[in-house]
Amino acid sequence: MTSRLEDPGGGIGGSDYSQELPMYCPEDQYMPGNTLAGNYRPVLRGVERMRGVSEVKRTFAALLSKEFNLLPHVSPLAFVTGTGINDDLDGSELKSSVKFRVPNLKGSKRGIEVDLSTVQETHGFDAEVVQSLAKWKRCLCKKYGLCPGEGLVCDSLSIRKGYFGDPTHSNICDQWDWELVITKEQRTLVFLHSVVRRIWRLVKETEREIRNTFPQLKHCQELPEEIRIITAEDLHATWPEEDVHGRENRAVNKWGAIFIQGMGWPMRDGSPPEEVRAPDYDDWNLNGDIIVQHPVTGYRHELSSMGIRVDSESLPKQLAHRRMEDRLQLPYHSSVMSGEVPLTIGGGIGISRLAMLLLQTGHIGEVQAGVWHPRHVQEAQDAGMDVIPSF
Repeated sequence: MTSRLEDPGGGIGGSDYSQELPMYCPEDQYMPGNTLAGNYRPVLRGVERMRGVSEVKRTFAALLSKEFNLLPHVSPLAFVTGTGINDDLDGSELKSSVKFRVPNLKGSKRGIEVDLSTVQETHGFDAEVVQSLAKWKRCLCKKYGLCPGEGLVCDSLSIRKGYFGDPTHSNICDQWDWELVITKEQRTLVFLHSVVRRIWRLVKETEREIRNTFPQLKHCQELPEEIRIITAEDLHATWPEEDVHGRENRAVNKWGAIFIQGMGWPMRDGSPPEEVRAPDYDDWNLNGDIIVQHPVTGYRHELSSMGIRVDSESLPKQLAHRRMEDRLQLPYHSSVMSGEVPLTIGGGIGISRLAMLLLQTGHIGEVQAGVWHPRHVQEAQDAGMDVIPSF
């Protein structure tokens, strides 16, 4: 099976990446409106469900750390603006980071009221809420001098202000953010696929553990034993009449669990990429998403976005494609180009997404304290979903 991803030029048939190409920002990245599961009956309720969430988190985190030799690490909530270390997601203003000002009031005593308007221009600095830790973790691997086969994992929490609320999305993103140092020889599809299958095995082990702890889940539909790997190009060619999520729904309906390989480059026929990715952390030829069919919603359910990270060859090509070459002057990007930061593979695995899946809940708000429109919360509650209130 021939794929664009096998092109040794790393892109679209040797395309000139410096040419002006359109920016792709898909309009519909969320579930359609009528997606609340019908005839929903939660398997676990109230306190029992919260115990289930804790058990999912404890079990999977321990398995992940052991499998990949990852050191649990504290997670930041914000970065200094202008360093290039934050994740720009799809690059749209809608999904830009939440920003705030940190005043620098050196010498001020506690309890003394300060008129911030008088110091705004000469003191303090700008910061922004974390979107993901993709680039930050790689820098930490350098700081700690980690070797191939060693890595980090953080329980990260971020605010995604551009996310519309639905049964699988809120403005809160909680995930296991992990990063593993690798060798140059491991920057291959073979290694990427092996990591995907290892992660899937951990998901299945966690599923078995949770079902043993909560026997009432044993009658529920199980996840498939194997995960199907398919390229974004092949997915597009198989269901060209569908939109992005339509194709993913068709795929998970057929195979149950898939890894879509190659997220970021446009399709050969000029269609937008399967998913828009920031150009400066994943290598678009060596990345992908783990997506399953949720047994309650019946809809595609993304568990993880991951990939082998950019190196000095792939980073400038991807930045040129998005017309962002000026970022090469930023500290993080310079460190990639100079080889100062190690080669890594990493990603994020949704904590609440995995809990929602394994505990068979119909809404992510049953396992996560997120924020939704009051009307949506009421509709979910009317459908039998015990959404945790934000009051």
